[in-house]
Amino acid sequence: METGTSSKEDAPVFLDRSSRVTRGKRMNKLLDDENEEDEAFWNQDALKEEENDDNYEEEQEIADEFDSDFDEDEPEPDEEVENEVDERVWTKKRLIFPGKPLTKKKKKKKILSKLDSPDKDVKSNEQSILPENHDVPNDVEGERIIRKSTRTAVVVRQAERDAIRAALQATMKPIKRKKEGEEKRMTQEEMLLEAAQTEIMNLRNLERVLAREEEVKKRAIVHKAVYTGPQLRYLSKDGYSYLEFSKGVSFQSELSTTSVPCKLTVSKVDMSEFLLIKLM
Repeated sequence: METGTSSKEDAPVFLDRSSRVTRGKRMNKLLDDENEEDEAFWNQDALKEEENDDNYEEEQEIADEFDSDFDEDEPEPDEEVENEVDERVWTKKRLIFPGKPLTKKKKKKKILSKLDSPDKDVKSNEQSILPENHDVPNDVEGERIIRKSTRTAVVVRQAERDAIRAALQATMKPIKRKKEGEEKRMTQEEMLLEAAQTEIMNLRNLERVLAREEEVKKRAIVHKAVYTGPQLRYLSKDGYSYLEFSKGVSFQSELSTTSVPCKLTVSKVDMSEFLLIKLM
């Protein structure tokens, strides 16, 4: 029973909401305002394309012409590049600012050499068709040029490194490494000289050790002072106490048996001053 009541209490209660007449009115107004702003922005005169626009000039691309050096067979481009190529001729518009004269670029044309053999004529015709069917973007050509330049730079750097390494190897002397277990053999004279040097060093070290030992022994010896003056000894024997004087010849000057007279000095005091002090 408790579980049933708890499930009823936990269940959410949905209330019917009364519909309003003005529901969504503000939202529709905001959406309409946004659409009007978009239309006003995209229908500006500045964004419209004019057919007769004097500020722009079209530059038509001229098909590339190849020299006789390009008669050799080149590897065909990848299939992906062929699919991306468009047959249409792209026209570029260049923006010309007012007040500046028009400057036309000088373009160099390459002339094809006439070949007599029919095979070369076929190749030249195929190459003349290539620009029309394979108008690859300028980015691909730029990438090829960059790759070629980087390859040449790498080759030049590698050649310079090889030359420097060869020069260093030519100037450096070869280092002879000793074989394992191989030791320098000494002559008899060198062995005698080394023995004499070690003997001198050992003698000096021995002298230093002996000198230190003597210093330690001198510090360890303590000379006790012997007392030779008069002595007074106290003894107790058989219930009696004794005083023994030894070496008493010097007692006459050091030990006195007579009493020293006491000297008393009395100062006279003025009674008048004493009374005044007392009264104060």
